[in-house]
Amino acid sequence: MSQPEATAAMPPMMYGTAWKKKRTADLVYEAIKAGFRGIDTAAMKMHYDEAGTGEGIRRAIREGIVSRKDLFIQTKFAPEDPSSPYSLRDPIPAQIHASITSSLANLSTPDHSPPYLDALVMHSPFASASATHEAWAVLQSYLPTSPDPSARGKILRLGISNVMLPVLLSLSCSTTYPPMIVQNRFCAAERSWDRDIRAWCADQNQTLSRGSGSQQQEKVKYQGFWTLTGNPGTWQRAGFVRELADAAGISLAAAWYVLIMEAGVVVLNGTSDAAHMREDLDARRKVEAFRGTEGGEEVWRRCWGEFKGLIDD
Repeated sequence: MSQPEATAAMPPMMYGTAWKKKRTADLVYEAIKAGFRGIDTAAMKMHYDEAGTGEGIRRAIREGIVSRKDLFIQTKFAPEDPSSPYSLRDPIPAQIHASITSSLANLSTPDHSPPYLDALVMHSPFASASATHEAWAVLQSYLPTSPDPSARGKILRLGISNVMLPVLLSLSCSTTYPPMIVQNRFCAAERSWDRDIRAWCADQNQTLSRGSGSQQQEKVKYQGFWTLTGNPGTWQRAGFVRELADAAGISLAAAWYVLIMEAGVVVLNGTSDAAHMREDLDARRKVEAFRGTEGGEEVWRRCWGEFKGLIDD
């Protein structure tokens, strides 16, 4: 497979397509029209409509809103999931090949052939560590560095979701290509803001930054979902969120998103409201503009300091 000449970087906010069901194609199209350039989906019909995601992407491309190289398209392989496009009776390599083949077809675009995925995320580890490692070895065969010419370059990055630190440590120590994406719930109640996972990502990036020349790699990215749903008592009530929102002229949710992105978390935003899409995407620009006003930087530093104290205490 020929390598894509130019590909999009992962944006700081991506559109999440979970639970959109029959509205998926229309909402993905609206999200791209609003300015989203990162799309997250999955090959598991229980929670996602991957085919509908592809339909929305192709509609936007046909209308000239974007081209394939402008988009960061990410999907997931779901282990041991009966709604996924493979047979649970098949061995793990066959399950993965069937899932990826289906995803590439669902997410193909009219302006780039053959199709490729900017990222594929394992939706969760398998029940056993050995199965997880077997699956990861198969997934690596699709990367640009793979010796297999039939699969090479169909996937540009690998990640894992719904994961705890021991699994990450195991994969990073015993595989050729450690996870470059970690996607977890970013919330206090269930995961204590995922402090240990985010610290692991930071440690990985420090190691990568010590490389030089051709050894340098892009950073490991932490993607957070449930950032609103999992934290309503925080972003709706915290004084520092309201202060930033009022000062910058944005909503509470948008102010919360800006603070999260400033912490290096890639936000998965699943809003179904076109106005909210535009507002959320524009919030960072508005905050930057506000910081340039008299007293604006002082307000920002105060709000940012309280937020950092909350998530990193």
